[in-house]
Amino acid sequence: MKPYYVWPSLQEIVAEVKKGKRSARSQVECALELAKNEMLDSAVSPTFISLHPHEALAMADLLDAKISRGEECGDLCGIPFAVKDNIDWRDLNTSAGSPKAYSERAKKSASVLQGLIDRGAIPIGKTNMNEWAVGLTGENAHFGNVQNPHLSGCLSGGSSSGSARAVAMGIVPVALGSDTGGSIRMPAAWCGIVGLRPSSESFDLDGVVPRSRTLDVVGPIARTVEDCEYFLGTSFLPKSIRDIQSDGLRPIQIGWDPRLLEGVGDEVAGAFKCFMQEVQKQPNISFVEQSWPDFPKATSCALTVLQMEFLRDFKKMCGEVELFADRLGKPVINELRHSSSLGSNELQKAYIELEAFREAMSQVIGSVDILALPLTPCGPVEEAGLPDAAKPLRELSLPMGAAGLPILGMPLIFDKAHYDLSPASLAGVQLVGKKYQEHNLIYMVKTYLAAPN
Repeated sequence: MKPYYVWPSLQEIVAEVKKGKRSARSQVECALELAKNEMLDSAVSPTFISLHPHEALAMADLLDAKISRGEECGDLCGIPFAVKDNIDWRDLNTSAGSPKAYSERAKKSASVLQGLIDRGAIPIGKTNMNEWAVGLTGENAHFGNVQNPHLSGCLSGGSSSGSARAVAMGIVPVALGSDTGGSIRMPAAWCGIVGLRPSSESFDLDGVVPRSRTLDVVGPIARTVEDCEYFLGTSFLPKSIRDIQSDGLRPIQIGWDPRLLEGVGDEVAGAFKCFMQEVQKQPNISFVEQSWPDFPKATSCALTVLQMEFLRDFKKMCGEVELFADRLGKPVINELRHSSSLGSNELQKAYIELEAFREAMSQVIGSVDILALPLTPCGPVEEAGLPDAAKPLRELSLPMGAAGLPILGMPLIFDKAHYDLSPASLAGVQLVGKKYQEHNLIYMVKTYLAAPN
């Protein structure tokens, strides 16, 4: 499908709002009107589970009044955005995609959301997601499955499914998602756009419904790398080091492990090799073969961590698992039951293994500038293929996310003029930077590598 609207860059929107060429209200009204195409009762896709025009327009009017008085209104002034429904927005319900088990009225906005509002960005509504962020497909047993914007019959990817589709369809120029095992990166790539998983422990996650307190992080989903960079600004990631090497002549080394291609489909492996060939046509870029730590082992320990942490938090927030057996979708109840069979000693062992994996991956990237690897072993899965189609999706995204490093997820790009929207290309690539160096990662990707623009 073609997007409903093509937004200017975030920088352009802010500049024109501040100059009075656009009003903040007009931008919010535009986004709200477009979002009506994809509400829960839509025949197209249940991308939004709720819209909040009263709150959004009130924020916009306050910003327009500030501008008329010549007051500062923030570096994201007038930008409408969507919010994944596991992030608290004051006085509104948060369901984490699980309305029959959990629906809590937020007493205050999550600090990560409030920070964006303080910068002048305006949330318009809550987006659909995999229930409790369990899964990477874009399915939800209660609200319906979010459809892929490019491939008929396929899903958007998850768990930040609604946020990714909302950006890809031009409903909003940017959205918030959360990522534990690939939930920003995967839907971004499958929807043909860009998602950033920031470094682990980047900021306070107060007000974000936890999937795994050890592995969770919140980040942006945007149409371009440039928009992603502008969205971060200087304050979204307070720990991020702004040490950008701007000499375009310096060599860039990209580390990769050829063994990781053994677990992906032939078409995806071919697309990744094509990506490598295209990147190396540019001056001063080379790929360096490396031997990375054992990904299957890292996947296993990360699964133990996220599953047992989820079980612990679910019990605190809701109660005993079996009391909710008829209120949860099958992926969620099945995972909770499995987690209940694990012992606390297994969690402690997994923590130790996870720390060792993180240290090993820090050493791997210490000798190069970027790491590159496929994101998923296949393209967007067909809705008709569930649940079996969901099983292999996490084998590359979960361990890479568990390393705690910043990662850009996007389609496999062939040149700056266009990118291939075939299933293999939408399977995506992960471009990984050094911890707390999100700005340097983005700079290198947009300068040296082709990216959606």
